[in-house]
Amino acid sequence: MRITKFGVAFTAAALTLCALTACKSGSGTAATTPEGTQKAQAAQQVVDAAKAVPAADNLGAPIAVGSLRGKTIYSIPIDSKAEFYQAGEAAMKNIAAKAGVNYVTFPSDGTQTSYQQGISQAINAGAGAILLNGPLPSTLGPQIDAATKAGIPVVPLHISDKGSPVSAGVKYEAFAPFNEAARLMALAATGAQKGAPVHALVIQSSETGPSKGMVDTIQKALTDEAPAGSDATVINVAVPQWSQQIQGQVQSALLKNPNINAVLPIYDSMSLYAAPGIKQAAANRNVPVYTFNGTPSILAMVQNGQVAMDVAENPDWVAYVNLDVTFRAMLGAPPVPAESGPVRVIDSSNVADTGNPPASGKGFGDKYAGAFLQLWGLA
Repeated sequence: MRITKFGVAFTAAALTLCALTACKSGSGTAATTPEGTQKAQAAQQVVDAAKAVPAADNLGAPIAVGSLRGKTIYSIPIDSKAEFYQAGEAAMKNIAAKAGVNYVTFPSDGTQTSYQQGISQAINAGAGAILLNGPLPSTLGPQIDAATKAGIPVVPLHISDKGSPVSAGVKYEAFAPFNEAARLMALAATGAQKGAPVHALVIQSSETGPSKGMVDTIQKALTDEAPAGSDATVINVAVPQWSQQIQGQVQSALLKNPNINAVLPIYDSMSLYAAPGIKQAAANRNVPVYTFNGTPSILAMVQNGQVAMDVAENPDWVAYVNLDVTFRAMLGAPPVPAESGPVRVIDSSNVADTGNPPASGKGFGDKYAGAFLQLWGLA
């Protein structure tokens, strides 16, 4: 192939431009533009604002929970061995005790059979309420119908975004800020790239309720609020397979696509397995992790630099929200529309607020617990 003088000049100019804009093929970096830089700065402003401690106000109409003393709540977590759920279950048990309410966590193992067994046990025990702490009500229709016929309200927890309607077949539901968190994850990755496109690897578990909405929100944020050329590669790992599959799938994706410059696990416990995959496949590349939940062990990974940012919930605050919804269901009181706990962006600048080592309940101030107890007539 003949190279003309014009072609040589053009190539030299292109190489010069590439050097000036930090363009590097196959490295996960690319040319920045004024528009891209503006978008990165705007994204970082949103993320920085979300680092503040949330306010504990506008919690809903007061209720009196004294009449619930002696009743029993059964909770069925999606996986009773997962740390996030263990922390939440422990918090709810402690809070329920303040109202004189018994609290039982069914030892579920992530399978549909265990969820069905849990509901059956709760009905036979005459529970005052049944909590679905992760399992989808859409997959448990007959069991929910049986509980309803027995006069036991079934309350889904932490499976639907606060912008969603109440799940079919139930009257009360505790929501969560899933899509808000997903947007913050994408915006954090955008800000960190300083105007270059984001090439994100998103890890989802499609069988979980929030998954689709979170992935859609991430993709929309990358399209609308990140520099042109930003995109997402999505991999799917079912909850029971996280420990067996995430590391290998992350490693494979990073080797296949050397432009990936951010990993976004939609649940932070996934990071335990994503981080080794990144280390194996991209030890010489900067591939930060941006995630969601606020699990203490993952906040420790923020402290040691393995995770760049966690859009944290406070499991203790979430527990108060969950029980507020549950108490209202047991009392037949009107629900608080779209009731949800808040989030706080935790990164290296404020992770010390969560303790050393990080502990569940820290980093969100000390006013919310008293505010809920006063709301319930217990303080």
